[in-house]
Amino acid sequence: MKRLALLTSIPIVAALLLAACGPARSPEVVEIEKEVPIEVTRVVEVETVVTATPEPPAEGAKIILRVGTGDSGEGLNPHQEIIAGFEDENPDILIQLEAVAGRDYYTRLLTQIAAGDAPDIMQIGDDAVPMFVDKGAFLPLDDFIAGEYPLDTTIYLPGVLEPGQWEGQQWLLAKDFTPLAVYYNKRIFDQYGVEYPQEGWTWDDLLDTAQALTQDTDGDGKNDVWGIQLTANWTTGFEYWIAAAGGRLISEDGTQFAGYMDSPEAIEAVQFFSDMYNVYQVAPPPADFALWAGGNAEFENGTAAMRMFGRWPQAGYRDNPNLDLGVVGVPQGQQQANILFWGGFGIFSGSEQPEAAWRFLRYYVGEQGAQVWKDWAIPPVASVADEAGLTEDPIEGVWISELNNLSPRAYVFTPYWGETADPALRKALETVLIDPDADVAAVMQTAAQEAQAALDEKLSE
Repeated sequence: MKRLALLTSIPIVAALLLAACGPARSPEVVEIEKEVPIEVTRVVEVETVVTATPEPPAEGAKIILRVGTGDSGEGLNPHQEIIAGFEDENPDILIQLEAVAGRDYYTRLLTQIAAGDAPDIMQIGDDAVPMFVDKGAFLPLDDFIAGEYPLDTTIYLPGVLEPGQWEGQQWLLAKDFTPLAVYYNKRIFDQYGVEYPQEGWTWDDLLDTAQALTQDTDGDGKNDVWGIQLTANWTTGFEYWIAAAGGRLISEDGTQFAGYMDSPEAIEAVQFFSDMYNVYQVAPPPADFALWAGGNAEFENGTAAMRMFGRWPQAGYRDNPNLDLGVVGVPQGQQQANILFWGGFGIFSGSEQPEAAWRFLRYYVGEQGAQVWKDWAIPPVASVADEAGLTEDPIEGVWISELNNLSPRAYVFTPYWGETADPALRKALETVLIDPDADVAAVMQTAAQEAQAALDEKLSE
């Protein structure tokens, strides 16, 4: 098998994860550094390239489609391979891949959308779906799915269609994804005679296991081995804890944070999470709140026995000499729950070639594309994952199995999550982690009030 490493960009999706019909040509890639309007249909060795919207093709001419992605470097390889296969089967269409370097992919897309000059196919991450759809960026896909070139949506693994839906319609289809799971270092477990975690374990089991593995090896009163590396003030990852406690962060109608962010279930989740840091001291303190998930490196350095996280670093962990890697599903709280992180593709609403764009999209995210994605990520097509042996794999199978336990994330109920509740929840998590004596209920009540005030203002605009 080739390199099996999830390519979703994060936090925008840190990275969002091809032209001619002759074998001598490689798929075209245009890397965009800054925007200067220059018309191009071939690889151009200039620092900045923006392709003008193509004119309707003359009779017999090839259709040129533009595909925008935030992937870069080796992450472009699967795109190029899929493009080459599609162009072999569809000689009337040429694909131009536009890879936007840097962390401002969404800003560039929004600028292109406003100018009516966005790529025909665009890749975005899950929590950006409501905002882009509300801005009219994408075409709904439902008629395409049932149309002249139909797509059987029953081919997909559980839960991977929903993140591309908004207000009852399908706008995007899955590229790659990950739920959460718990990585564990068998070497540390074996050293201290602790049993490996098993499917069906609970929060109590997690705490007991972490306590057994937290060690002061030199007797100086400081932990040298930690039970588990947690995710600090990473709000998106924290949604798992809320769901597993039986709670939710927002009302079903998307209008209320009050009564949800400060519910007994939410308070229980925050209390347990903070206690693992401050009371039981089984998790290393956050290295830097300004860094993603606290910026800790204890697990990869071999000084933390477990880490709860997504699949993104798994390829590196497999090659890490400090680790003898195992993976298990997340523990059960009041209920079994997980959350999904997802990247997908949709069709620009201003595309002049929507039918051709759909033909490519259904190939990109269908069985043909999945045959390529499987070497880089878990493919969203169930049969491809099965045939590749991923479903029964002791590590990859965990990620697939966890798709059966998904709870909806808060962003699916409001396009304003990132502007309202996300900063309030982040501040609350930082407060309880910094101050061991913080009143969790009061902190969460304040967070709910701040989020509600910000949401009310947005809804009144």
